[in-house]
Amino acid sequence: MQEYELDERDFRLLHALQIRPRAPWAALAPIVGADAATLSRRWTALKEAGLAWVTSYPGLGTKYSGAVVEIDCAPASILRATEELAGDPQVMTIHQTAGGRDLLVTLLCSTEAELSYFLLERLCTVEGIRSTRTHRAIKLLSDTKQWRLRSLHDTESRLLERNLPEPTSTGRGITAEHEKQLALLLKLDGRIPVADISNTLGISPAKARNALAAVVAENRLTLRLEVARSYTPWPVNVWYFMRVPATKVEVVARRLSTLEEVRMVTTTGGMYSIIMTVWLRRVEDMTLLERQLGERLPFAEIMDRSIVLRTPKHMGHRLDPSGKRTA
Repeated sequence: MQEYELDERDFRLLHALQIRPRAPWAALAPIVGADAATLSRRWTALKEAGLAWVTSYPGLGTKYSGAVVEIDCAPASILRATEELAGDPQVMTIHQTAGGRDLLVTLLCSTEAELSYFLLERLCTVEGIRSTRTHRAIKLLSDTKQWRLRSLHDTESRLLERNLPEPTSTGRGITAEHEKQLALLLKLDGRIPVADISNTLGISPAKARNALAAVVAENRLTLRLEVARSYTPWPVNVWYFMRVPATKVEVVARRLSTLEEVRMVTTTGGMYSIIMTVWLRRVEDMTLLERQLGERLPFAEIMDRSIVLRTPKHMGHRLDPSGKRTA
């Protein structure tokens, strides 16, 4: 049984942080409907409970190689294989699923060589894995960063975006080593104060502030709010595997990315043209979504789907069986 339920003010706060993950509490107060001190206390409580957190990951402005890997395991080995894979930094997310695969693993590697090594040499060393199917990501059309909790009105969202413009780059970067350290700090806590960044990196606050603005503005790092899925109104996570005529792939993928339920859409070089993930209110809503897709995109064929049972690792962070962040 869940020991906590997020209320509407929590969801308004989290929706605001989806739009501007590092927004000052004072700037969010008039939109969320609570004073800055209350928002700060609430955020601290949510973060410490593992219910919500802000993290970072490489953005489209960096070079990386990604893939989605379907893994079949011996039944008794699923948990052991999950635990071993969760320790690899290249493994961003692990989903234990019901459907045509036991695990769905999202990989993010810095080079093609690193991805090839992981797929060809690392995976075969994990005890209990019986087979794998790799889908090399080609183009990410919809990132979870665009998904919203739908607790703020459109006018409130636009006001927040207008009052707090996206950071712009000053062109004053930092060394590669400092940027690597900054990425680690933001992965652990995307709202880490500039003063703490300055102290940890041994640079001035002004330089730390400029560096932070540069990596975000140039899309080398993406900041994103995460929330424990089972505590939201959308507790059902489903993966869809689709086949689309080559001439329609880009059009279909872009139309899919406009659906409110969709969290991620990517084109792939595997046996499926498009892979996407969605969050739904009920398992029964799969039927409604699939009917909607059939009506709007009749040439997009759903080849398979899998329902997520647990997410032991999400975007580099370990989660407990209820979906709360533990590390």
